[in-house]
Amino acid sequence: MGDRVYNHGFKAFQASLPPQSATGLLRCKCQESSQVSKKSAHKKETKRHRVFILGAGVSASAGIAVARDILRMSIVQLAESSDSKKADRVHKLLTYLYPGFEEELRNYPNIEDFLNLLEMAQKFNTEEFIASKVWSDERLDEVKQITIKAVTEYIWERMRDKTRQRTVDEFVRLAMKPCDTIITFNWDLIIERSLENYPKNPTFEYSYSRKRKSKAFSLLKPHGSIDWFRKSVVEKLAPKADTLHLDKKLCVFPYFSRATSPKLLDAVPIIVPPVAAKKFNFEFLKRTRRGIYRAVSDATELYVIGYSLPKEDQFARLVLRRALRYNIIKAGRGDKEPVRLTVVNPDETVGVTFSRLMPKGKPSPTFYQATLEDYLNWLEESA
Repeated sequence: MGDRVYNHGFKAFQASLPPQSATGLLRCKCQESSQVSKKSAHKKETKRHRVFILGAGVSASAGIAVARDILRMSIVQLAESSDSKKADRVHKLLTYLYPGFEEELRNYPNIEDFLNLLEMAQKFNTEEFIASKVWSDERLDEVKQITIKAVTEYIWERMRDKTRQRTVDEFVRLAMKPCDTIITFNWDLIIERSLENYPKNPTFEYSYSRKRKSKAFSLLKPHGSIDWFRKSVVEKLAPKADTLHLDKKLCVFPYFSRATSPKLLDAVPIIVPPVAAKKFNFEFLKRTRRGIYRAVSDATELYVIGYSLPKEDQFARLVLRRALRYNIIKAGRGDKEPVRLTVVNPDETVGVTFSRLMPKGKPSPTFYQATLEDYLNWLEESA
């Protein structure tokens, strides 16, 4: 199946772009092309490939909790709902895996750590290893589904107030332009909504192709999305739904409305936790991972915003490490310009993490210890 281009009724892209900034993020492509000297006119034109890697820090600017807080926020919301008994099941497993956990203290663990432990508990729940008579595979899977569904409900609830999107909308408008590749590890639809507000109708593709001729954004979501479902589930619960197929088993419901499709509230969306033992049950997710490798290895400008490269997601660490290595090899052969890596994160240790991905003798990343809000303010002042 060929790659599909999705246009969710986006507004059109204006021909006028922001002026050049100190970071190079806001440079106008037409201004750059006009500065090409006659001396280099006959040389092979070097193509720019701009890639943005977005993490939980971007969604945090829109009011969605980061990994260390989102489990607490989601399960507390579940406990206060009519499904409080489901929250009790999660609490029982938390007490089993974390002896120091106390519901009254609300000392919930990082969701990535919890899902990793849950994954390991399922994987080694056999007589050969450490089988549990109390926590069967079925009970563990039930808690896993309850947790993912609770997180999904929390995200939908936080997204109801669209005014929280202003920072992300402004950043996308100022810093990004069609043909850019966006890799987001977030499950929410914050970036999709920002693209809807982008001037002049830019479409986007849920894929990356080196041969693409369109000026669409390339949007890659390796951890899935809260509006992605199994096709079989949508066909059963909402047979008349207007969906877009990602592969033979997976579809995206871009017009999903909780009001018009209430039955889908019972469906668990396809979101992939950032765990070490990652499983790929969909061909589309395999293609997405390959697309990430190719996009990062092709990048001439790589911007990492609010993403910490968590140790729990070893697969992502491997893919990005290998992609950056191949990127540098290609630059050394003269196939492309050397990559310029910019990292924005309020945690100073993240700068060290990404600097270690670069080989010795190569330029270190440009690191800004800042939130997205502060970085955006600086961009606007520099414009």
